[in-house]
Amino acid sequence: MGLIVETAVFGNLEPVSDPKVLIIPAPYEYTTSYIKGTKNGPQAILNASIHLSSFDDELWADLSSVGINTNNFVLCEFVSNKTTQPFNELEQVVKNSVIGGSLPVVIGGENTVSYGSIKALYDLYPDISVLHFGAHSNLRSSFKDNKFNHTCTMRQVLDSMPEIKLVQVGIRNISREEADWLQNENPKVDVYFAKDRRQFTTGEILSSLKKNVYISFDFGVFDPVFMPSVLEPVPGGMSFEQVAEILKNVCAFKDIIGMDFVGLTPIHGFYPPDFLAAKLIYKTIGYVFAKELGAQQVQDQSLVGAGL
Repeated sequence: MGLIVETAVFGNLEPVSDPKVLIIPAPYEYTTSYIKGTKNGPQAILNASIHLSSFDDELWADLSSVGINTNNFVLCEFVSNKTTQPFNELEQVVKNSVIGGSLPVVIGGENTVSYGSIKALYDLYPDISVLHFGAHSNLRSSFKDNKFNHTCTMRQVLDSMPEIKLVQVGIRNISREEADWLQNENPKVDVYFAKDRRQFTTGEILSSLKKNVYISFDFGVFDPVFMPSVLEPVPGGMSFEQVAEILKNVCAFKDIIGMDFVGLTPIHGFYPPDFLAAKLIYKTIGYVFAKELGAQQVQDQSLVGAGL
């Protein structure tokens, strides 16, 4: 059963002439195998967003005042080994967003859309880090004869964009191939495994990142207790508070040049995960624009959480 379309606009916000943020829905889903439905993720997030308050009690500000517009849905053709310009449709929209002065916020869809969005930013800001939240490392060289399978996304990013530094947080599912590659190839990858979350600090994550940061957020990073609506719910994940603390500090001390939020697989009639997804997107936008929103005190307090 398809989702009822309650809105095509994030938060039902009226468009502004000079937006600071552009929400870009990209319902791509071709390579999922276990649980399907990520193509419904963008619409579920948009639907949930209109039922949330845009006022954030942590930042004590109305986040809608940032200026948030929503792009039309971007439909990408199936991408395979033979594709010469993978996710070109999304890449162009993201690139135009940045050139037009708006922070691109892509909502997927399976995580393969991250490739097109990151590629657009890499062409404009070659000296960047990708901060990837997820349960899976997605570092396989190929899967089911397709190097653009969703299990290969971050490997393709690194192979195609060699200057990128990749920092992964919350990982708890990795194959032997990926583990050997990380150990033997010594690529520009720092992995903060979920099992070690009581040992690593936000300050360590910050130190791993370059100044320009692209946030690639797979909702699978959350423990299934908080977020069951994902492709492969892996136990042992992170909480909303743990994730928000990292995001707050990264947004405070780094320049965020783009973001994507992927992997939501809506469960019909079960709406809390959709609300969590919309809330996190709203909150992260608030963290990025905290100074402009007058939330300087929150950013000062984040120094403590960063261990700096």
